[in-house]
Amino acid sequence: MATKFVLESMNIAVSKTKSFTFFFDGNGKITAGNGTFENPVPNSFSLRQIADCPFATSTCKRECYVHGLKKAEPEIYEAYEANSKALREILENHDYMKIVAEAFAYWIVRRCPDGFRWHVSGDIISQAHAKFIESVCVLARLVPFWIYTRSFDYALPLMWVPNLTVNLSADEININRAIAIANKFGLRICYMVVNMDDPSLKKLPDSSVIMPSYELRGRVFDDPKQAPWWQSLTARQKRMVCPPDFFGQSEKRRCGPCKKCLVKYCAARSFPVGA
Repeated sequence: MATKFVLESMNIAVSKTKSFTFFFDGNGKITAGNGTFENPVPNSFSLRQIADCPFATSTCKRECYVHGLKKAEPEIYEAYEANSKALREILENHDYMKIVAEAFAYWIVRRCPDGFRWHVSGDIISQAHAKFIESVCVLARLVPFWIYTRSFDYALPLMWVPNLTVNLSADEININRAIAIANKFGLRICYMVVNMDDPSLKKLPDSSVIMPSYELRGRVFDDPKQAPWWQSLTARQKRMVCPPDFFGQSEKRRCGPCKKCLVKYCAARSFPVGA
């Protein structure tokens, strides 16, 4: 079954004469209590891929799944572009940013009480953007949030936000820095693997999540575990693999039930967000 995408807009007045329209998106995979796989509810805020990914590597630029989404779901991608333009403008005005953060938090508390993801597409573009994310999370303190980011320097202050799970996105190019930061601050690595024989898999911390590229997944087999890439993994590495990515998405295989990336990780132990 194809992943279903959804979109909802919100108009926010920041003065008597000026307002901004923002779009919240979602899909069956990232549902986390709000909606189902077949009937998802928007629970994400997204931007443009690459243009809004200041620390994108050549690997992730080439393999980014949003390239396909741009062609398959043009309305969704147009919303990402609109979000990018509006966000950049409000980040330049402290008063605007405060009003929009409050509106985001109110919308999220009402619509996504069980989980909200930052950026299906895009990443943290600046320190001001990170501060905006922090403000929304603090205002919606009972909602669990999660994010995947390559903007390591911008994201580090966010690791202290109690209801935000920060996942470091990595691939073969930035893995060494990701490991150093993960070890120092007790963060999880979500690793994108694109090659059949990737030596970096051997050095991933046990808390990592492995996200295989399309050609490595097992969906073309009656039994996905027949896939050559899966057969090449050790038992330890198999436990790290993202189930929805490798085996295929369904009501049982989506972010909400899985929680591999939603549970806040700290040093040698993990605990539920908000604990």
